[in-house]
This record gives sequence, C-alpha cells and structure tokens, in this order.
Amino acid sequence: MKYADKMPCPVLYRPDDPAYDESIRQFQGCPTIATTDGGRIYLGWYSGGVREPDMRNYNLLIYSDDKGKTWSKPLIVIPSDTEHFIHALDIQLFTDPKGTLHVCWVQNNTEKAPEKLPEHGETQLLMCYEGYMFNDFTHAEWEITCEDPDAAEPVFSAPRSLFPGFMRCKPLFLTDEHWLCFAYNQTVDTYCWSETKDGGKTYVQVDSEVAKIKTYFDEAMAYVMPNGDIRFFARCWYGRIAEMFSRDGGKSWGEAQLSDIVHADTRFFVSYTPSGKLILVTNDCENRRTNMTVYLSEDGGATFPIKRLIDDRDNLSYPDIAFADGRIYLTYDRDRNGYSEIFFLDFTEDDLMNPDYRFNINIVSKPPKEGY
Repeated sequence: MKYADKMPCPVLYRPDDPAYDESIRQFQGCPTIATTDGGRIYLGWYSGGVREPDMRNYNLLIYSDDKGKTWSKPLIVIPSDTEHFIHALDIQLFTDPKGTLHVCWVQNNTEKAPEKLPEHGETQLLMCYEGYMFNDFTHAEWEITCEDPDAAEPVFSAPRSLFPGFMRCKPLFLTDEHWLCFAYNQTVDTYCWSETKDGGKTYVQVDSEVAKIKTYFDEAMAYVMPNGDIRFFARCWYGRIAEMFSRDGGKSWGEAQLSDIVHADTRFFVSYTPSGKLILVTNDCENRRTNMTVYLSEDGGATFPIKRLIDDRDNLSYPDIAFADGRIYLTYDRDRNGYSEIFFLDFTEDDLMNPDYRFNINIVSKPPKEGY
C-alpha cells in the first residue's frame, strides 16, 4: 500500500535528537522564508542524508526574533518515514492574508529496490539510492498551520493532506479567500495547480490545458499585472523563464512561450512588495546557477530598470523572499552537497536603487566539512 497521501511523516517539535544537528549534515538546501505580523522571521529548508533524494532527508524550521541576527535551534523537524516508505522533502512556507503561518512539505512513495534494477529506459527516470527506489512522481502536498506564529511557544495544527502535486513556491492570493497554489504534476505535460476559494479550507485541481515548455520542475509563480491580466512564470530548460497569460482571472490561458528574462534551469521568485513594486529574483545566466540577481519594476514587470547583482559565485539557487517593516528578506542556498550554505540577507527598495549599496550576505547554516 502507498501512504504518501494518506498519512503524514512525523512532525517533531523542538527535537533534541543529535541526528538533526548541523554539525553532521552533509546535504542541505532549498530554503524558504516567511514573516509574521509581529515581525518574527521563519526559515525552513531540506537536509539530512548525503544527497537528494535520500530516505534520511528531513525538513526543518527555525525562527528569528531579532530580524535575522540570531536564529533558534530547529523548532520543527519533519523526517522521512522509513517504516511506511514515505520520503519527506521540500518544505515551503507562507503566511496567508489572515496572518496564519503555513508550513507545507512534499511526500512521495518509495519502495525497496529490486536486486536487479530495470534496464536503462524502462522507467521515466531511474532514481535509486541505498536500497530505495524514488520513482513515484505522484507527489502529495501536506501542511501544518499556526494561527499565532508570534507566540513564545507556537501551536501548530495536526498535519493535513492538501492536494496532489509538488508545491515549491508561494501561492498567488487573488483575494483573501481565492488563492492559486502552484503545485505541479510531474506526470503530465500541461501546467496545472490547485485552487481554493474559501481561504484554504478546500481545494480543487485546475489543468490549464496549456502545454509545458520542457521542464522536470515547473516551480511556477504568478502575479496580477496592472491591467488585471495574470502573468504566469515557470522554470524551463532553455535559459529563459517560461510565461503564459490569462485575461479572465485564470479561467483560460494563452499558449506558453519563452519570456525575455534570462534565467538558468532552477527556481526563481516574483511578487509585489508591500509598496506595490514588482520584485524578481533570478539566476542571471542561461546555463549555470550563478549570478543571483534582484530586479525591481514600477510598471508591473513591463520593464525592470533596477537590476542588482547579489552574488556571482557558482551553485547558487532557490531564492525566496518575505517582507516585514519596510524590509525585504531574501534567502537562497549554495552548493547543497559541498559548502551546503543557507544564506539570509535583508535590504530595502531604496538600497536596491542605490548603486553604491553593498549587500551583507549572512550565513544562517553551514555544516563544518573538510575542504569547505
């Protein structure tokens, strides 16, 4: 029996198990960030084992009450469930319009690897490691929520299965109740997601019926343009962000095409700032995860006159942003199996527009490893 969409992996609150210590981590990356009404910053990422996927993988959540100067020990850890062959991966954080913190993660089914592996080409993508097969691409999204994420001891709901798919970016809030959650389906060739019109109580799956521009990982985000159209961005293989548009509030969509925005095959971030400017974060390179770059637009993405290079090193990926107190909080990773660094920095819109401003990149987590 397959359990990924039927039962949650364990959710451990303030675990003291040394298995989750930073000092022994060999792999970590894919960070995500959220801020609360009271100014607390939550940061989560994916770690455990020596690679992805690995049945020792787990998700972890920490927080800061001093604007990122110091961070807590893990508040929550969500490990994979080896007994039920459930792999836990890819945490995603967001706060909804009511201020509730959502801690989401992906689960997929694994199985024991056969003694004789299939011949090359017999499976969509043969992924096998340490006796486990990771070939189930019908992922399940789960969440826990916290209605008072500023509390000294945050109380989280019981885990809840949300919808099929793989959600790796923040939702688009069309209204307080109407959200588009871009959980993509790796088993189909069209863009799809889940939609709620009751503030996350229930969801329905939506298939745009628009053919994807080639990718294994859509990792889509979208925003509403000044004219009311929805602009949908997705990751793809071809050195640009893929895009499509809806002119009727998401009921129908035009054909997907390559935008003119240079970006490597990895996750990006796009959203409006609280002041109404559009912020975009990409790897400004067609074929390498380098040049972490922030853009700012005052015309809803028609132009990006402000462009600031944050980091020009290699193996940079997975930016995520949250806002609080007039500041922009950015996280991303570097070299998940090598340096295994999780970064955090904060700045303002004025800082972005000041060509002399120098960004202060802080390391939140870096396991001690020989050679790094």
